[in-house]
Amino acid sequence: MSQKRGYQLHLSHGDTVLKDVEGRSQKFGKILSVLQDFDPAIQSLACLDIGSSSGIITSLLGNHFSLAIGIDIDQEAVRYAKEHHSSDRNQFLIADAMRMPFKDGSLDVVVCNHIYEHVPEARRLMDEIHRVMKDEGFCYFSAGNKHMIIEGHYSLPFLSWLPKPLANIYLRLSRKGKFYYEEHLSLRSLRQLVQKFKIHDYTLAIIQDPEKYSALDLFNPQSFLYRGIRRAAPYLYRWIPTYVWVLTKKR
Repeated sequence: MSQKRGYQLHLSHGDTVLKDVEGRSQKFGKILSVLQDFDPAIQSLACLDIGSSSGIITSLLGNHFSLAIGIDIDQEAVRYAKEHHSSDRNQFLIADAMRMPFKDGSLDVVVCNHIYEHVPEARRLMDEIHRVMKDEGFCYFSAGNKHMIIEGHYSLPFLSWLPKPLANIYLRLSRKGKFYYEEHLSLRSLRQLVQKFKIHDYTLAIIQDPEKYSALDLFNPQSFLYRGIRRAAPYLYRWIPTYVWVLTKKR
């Protein structure tokens, strides 16, 4: 991975992203359902939400944890979060996920929801998560697959497959941007990225039971298409667009 990329300092810029309550709430439902399945007794735990943006997901996490802390490098988004979502159970900080201002082994739960592709050094991010997480803690880690058909940030087919120079040209021709910053990894590279952790894989479980895991916005269990996806998913695992893993420290 490139070490020359800078930071995406204004990823949350604009009212549409800052106030997307419906979209963020749907994402929160998926996160919470996995966390509660992994550990039903989360009420007494402290949670860190990396890349908290406008604070919507962090504030919802605060309803289920003793404390939810949101961090982001986007000053506009953190300012909005502090103004609208700060409480005794919700705190927000401007902080770099690759240099987190927390002591070693100080956090019970970490949420890293589609973040790795946005930071300059994904491996350093994972090292920091490993450092700040308690030995018995765990991390919700959702990760986009480089080999997704439709790239989620720009809704363009095969964008993430291309070398950066070609991806940049593709964005310009489609008039959706000038520079493709995001750096997605293949399944094999993602497993290498989290090699310090033990993976508890929820990906197929979510596909198999979208109601349990609040994924009905993605899968309609009554549809013919869903039934095909459900059957094929175990055989096409390496091509699934998003992986959802819970990570724990290896012992």
